[in-house]
Amino acid sequence: MAELAKQDHSISEDTLHGAFPFIKSRKREHGISLSESRQRPLSPLGIPHRTFPSALFQDLTKAEMQRVLEILHYAAEATTGDDVYYLLQLLQRAVACPRVIGGVAQLNTKGGFKEFNSVINVSYSNDWLYTYGNRQYATVDPVLQALLSSFKTQTWDQTYKKTSTPSQCEFIEEARSYGLTNGMTTGLLEHSRRFASFFSFAGGDPGDVHRYKGLVEYLIPYLHRVLIANIHTPLPNRVKGLSRRETSVLMWMKQGKTNWEISRILGVSERTVRFHVEGIFVKLDVSSRTQAVACAMEQGLFADE
Repeated sequence: MAELAKQDHSISEDTLHGAFPFIKSRKREHGISLSESRQRPLSPLGIPHRTFPSALFQDLTKAEMQRVLEILHYAAEATTGDDVYYLLQLLQRAVACPRVIGGVAQLNTKGGFKEFNSVINVSYSNDWLYTYGNRQYATVDPVLQALLSSFKTQTWDQTYKKTSTPSQCEFIEEARSYGLTNGMTTGLLEHSRRFASFFSFAGGDPGDVHRYKGLVEYLIPYLHRVLIANIHTPLPNRVKGLSRRETSVLMWMKQGKTNWEISRILGVSERTVRFHVEGIFVKLDVSSRTQAVACAMEQGLFADE
């Protein structure tokens, strides 16, 4: 019969570390037990430290758990805005919200909204987004303002109850006319405090907003990480990030075509063309058609013409 394994009692932590300093021990460094270390917050994938919320998953169905695992699976490999778009589609199914959007806002020196750095629209209507941008609703949107001042998840019904200014009331009524009556918005502040992510989930059963709030808060940091990492994407990559339709619109802009002329050429509405032009401006960080074309030419977008 083989001898029983020797019990490990003779070598102390200090002796072991003195002989082999490259061996690290959490117990030696932090003075905590294994059971305690399991409760310490970890930071996978650069996400802010937080403990594992086991209670969050107790009431999820098997199908819901599978969707969560699918999101985590793809989130671990996500690196681009397109990856975030796909993750938001998966999250849209998981929380049963028909309208989903996300992105990054640049903040001013006081921490308030300055401008949008990027927006990833999964299923909001183009008409509403055009109206939102054209009327500069970001400066009065009570949900966005409350998020940027507290970075706590906003359930719209609760936030709307706190609004009082005429401009905010006008915004709420206009949003409702587009079917945006209930939902939640959440996001995180970037470490330099110059940028913040935001994610909105609208529609569906009002009760689901409260049911899935914790789940959304758990998953959003994974998407935040990717979006913030792409804030300072090199210009050549931003040009490559243009969609096929945006590239087509930009090509006709280079030919001096107006939005109306481009809409006739592509067989879409003029409003849709304006939406794509705004998307081009955001992605290339320019403010005019001339700058957009010059930027694209500089990066060789039309080299094959």
